[in-house]
Amino acid sequence: MASDRPNESRTSHAVLGPAVAIRDDRARIWRTLFFEIAMVPLGLFGIFLGQGDISSGNLGFGVAQALGGVVLSLYGIRGIVVDAQRLANPVRLLIARDGFELFPGRRRIPWLELFPSQRPISWDEVATIGDPKYPEQPRALRLQLDDPRGFAERQALGPLARVMLRVNRGDLVLGSGMAMPIAKVEGLMRRQLAEFRRSATAPRGRRPSGKR
Repeated sequence: MASDRPNESRTSHAVLGPAVAIRDDRARIWRTLFFEIAMVPLGLFGIFLGQGDISSGNLGFGVAQALGGVVLSLYGIRGIVVDAQRLANPVRLLIARDGFELFPGRRRIPWLELFPSQRPISWDEVATIGDPKYPEQPRALRLQLDDPRGFAERQALGPLARVMLRVNRGDLVLGSGMAMPIAKVEGLMRRQLAEFRRSATAPRGRRPSGKR
């Protein structure tokens, strides 16, 4: 993979064809990882305090505190596993001729990812690209699907992934934290989507005439 710029490189995807690999912001991953590691003992401490309140008869507050500790611990553990997997692969996003893939490559525990797809996604699935709330300064890379329900079936999404798709109103949220600014990534994706559509609608040549 020959590097063109510090935050991107040229490569090829086995399914999607020639691609640009956008690198992950590894400094940001490390900052997030330290925060997630700190969440685990805090969550365990919350469980401990909740058990103490339950033992002393303060059932309602104790249960709430213990449940909060469980959620905090599980969220921290999930984040640690996901970020550790991300650190093993410097590429965050592949923007290819025929589609794109977030977190390319095989991951050991993919079901922990919140992004609702573990497979490459064709440009056929995409209607538009952009963050409607912040069009000038997007805070996250966001894509609008042409058919969210059909996408869920074709990608064989699990229950959690389907919930995330509904929470995002049928949009795919690829997030932030890339080495390249979100606006530039949007521009790359829009150009590739436009090129894909031009190729799909281009005439394939005239049929040979039946006259001789």
